[in-house]
Amino acid sequence: MAESSLSPRSTVAASRLTGAGRGAARRLRLREFQADLALRLRRAQSAPVTTNRLGFQVGARNFLVDLADAGEILTVPEITPVPLTKPWYLGLANVRGNLLGVADLSLFVDGVPTPVDKDSRVLAFAADLRFNAGIVVTRMLGLRSATHLTPHSGTPNALPQWTGVPLVDADGMVWEELDLAALTSDERFLQIGLAAART
Repeated sequence: MAESSLSPRSTVAASRLTGAGRGAARRLRLREFQADLALRLRRAQSAPVTTNRLGFQVGARNFLVDLADAGEILTVPEITPVPLTKPWYLGLANVRGNLLGVADLSLFVDGVPTPVDKDSRVLAFAADLRFNAGIVVTRMLGLRSATHLTPHSGTPNALPQWTGVPLVDADGMVWEELDLAALTSDERFLQIGLAAART
């Protein structure tokens, strides 16, 4: 059997060169990955912010909410009334062990109760809002793109802080943007007790 022509020292040197080659290849792949990641980040930063909104109907009014503010959409659960609260505060619902306050937005805004039927839902506020509540929705209308909406000419002069300027779509349907985060800081919405209404 022929002996190897490489001495032990040559073998070690060759091994080091091979290892160095693998290290260089890894560094090259890492640089490529970092460059690709940086490119994706630049594209994400320069991309337009999503204009999709979640549309739903409350009574006779159509609303749009930012997807980031919308939480779970629930079939209307059993709601336990809370004594000495305002009529628009329907009560508490147990949703998988978590208590959710349920409000009737139509009753709160217009004084007209929202009819509840098979299409009705409860739209919970997003967890990031840190407000365990939801509103009764007559029916969900799916996603809508705000880029296809224009300001409505019949906009009233005074609007609540939690609604934007009404918008109209190509079919003539009027939409109101509902800011759930702003709604959670509205004093009237926070004061659910009847006693608070008399002070």
